[in-house]
Amino acid sequence: MPLRAEMLPFVPAYAIKPDSGFVPRLANISLIAMVCLSVTAPVITISGDLPWLKIEQLALPVILFSYAWFLFARIARPVRFNFMCVVGAVYALCITASIFYGWAYLGHAVIVRDLYEIPKALLPVLFFTLGLETEMSESWLKILLNCFSLAILFVCLYAWAQWANLSVSHILASYYSGGWHDEGSLAHYRRVYSTMGNPNLLGQLMTWSVAAFALAALHNVGSRLRNVLMALAAFVTLVMTGSRYGILNISLALGLVWSLMFLQGHRRKLATVSLLLSLPVLAIAGAAVAKYNPATVDRLQTLQNPLTTDSLRERLDSLWQDAGREFVQSPFLGHGPAKSIFSEVITDSEYLDVLKEFGAVGFFAYLGYYLYPIFVFWAYLRPNSRTPWSFHQISPAHSWVMLLSFVMLCTALVMNIGMSTFYNPSLQAFLWLWVGIGASATRNNARNLSVAR
Repeated sequence: MPLRAEMLPFVPAYAIKPDSGFVPRLANISLIAMVCLSVTAPVITISGDLPWLKIEQLALPVILFSYAWFLFARIARPVRFNFMCVVGAVYALCITASIFYGWAYLGHAVIVRDLYEIPKALLPVLFFTLGLETEMSESWLKILLNCFSLAILFVCLYAWAQWANLSVSHILASYYSGGWHDEGSLAHYRRVYSTMGNPNLLGQLMTWSVAAFALAALHNVGSRLRNVLMALAAFVTLVMTGSRYGILNISLALGLVWSLMFLQGHRRKLATVSLLLSLPVLAIAGAAVAKYNPATVDRLQTLQNPLTTDSLRERLDSLWQDAGREFVQSPFLGHGPAKSIFSEVITDSEYLDVLKEFGAVGFFAYLGYYLYPIFVFWAYLRPNSRTPWSFHQISPAHSWVMLLSFVMLCTALVMNIGMSTFYNPSLQAFLWLWVGIGASATRNNARNLSVAR
């Protein structure tokens, strides 16, 4: 039985055909701009008393106002329901319950910053819905890849300028620097941070970028030579960050990329050849970068026994134990955000932060953001599904972005152990926009298969 669009739980059955005309073109351009600006634009500081913002966050009210105007003018269709709205509403309800419980029963003071956590739960839903509703065609997805290549090229060139200590990097630092800690890492260990303001955040971005260009090359979306060179450039930049966690994540990401390619019977030979060729190339590139920086070599060599690394020991022996004790004190609803208590406490684990603040109930709701789209993607990708793999030949760009979204979500779940993605304002929009685009691609592939049958 062919997979039809109405079988996908992302949208209801009446989502059959994307619109055409001025509004969809404007939506495509806006989405591409948001994806690229999310990794290239510096943060915006309004006041020292307020949290800094990203340009894609400030763009949301403008997009919503423009959409409302087009909707009243009857030149745009209403936004259709998607299940991520339910996930966001449930998580926001859990946060509200935790705030009330922490105030009423644990005696925690509630400040305005605590209440901000409730609408923050809806930001990923808005970014996801924006990517889902845009419904990019094959040609627009290729334009997205071309623009994304330019954005990542800028990120890499800036990182290399920091590595080489060029004067232009000092000029840009006034816009992108994450503070004295990251400047110290750059000065003493040559750990570049580029537009992310932090080397570990840059490592996360480069992990997803390598996966994006590797999948694009394997699916022959855009210039294969360009995609291979960009994947190599992103990997070199990742090594320059000196992020040990980044090296582990890129290993997982590339493992997922080639595993997904092996699921496609007609691409197994290409996957095998590319794997055999890429591994020594990546190893040589990484070794060449590390050779000129002893600090990078020393950091990466600690991966021979990762349980003894200083950063992990600090987490296991102190930070994570403190978070664990807070969770045990209130395991079901947590303590609430309790910014007056936790704002200066560093946990270095998004999972433990969610557990201690919102308890087990909130944690399971939080996992829904990741697990729901993963299960839907996997239902479409697993080898024993009824879905033929011919959709990779019907629409390779849609298949590329769907597989990329799956890889990004799986690696994000691992990143959240010792870092953050959901509550990471530098990468939040970037991640959930791509997941929304991947969900839209899944729906498009189902529609194409229905037509083909």
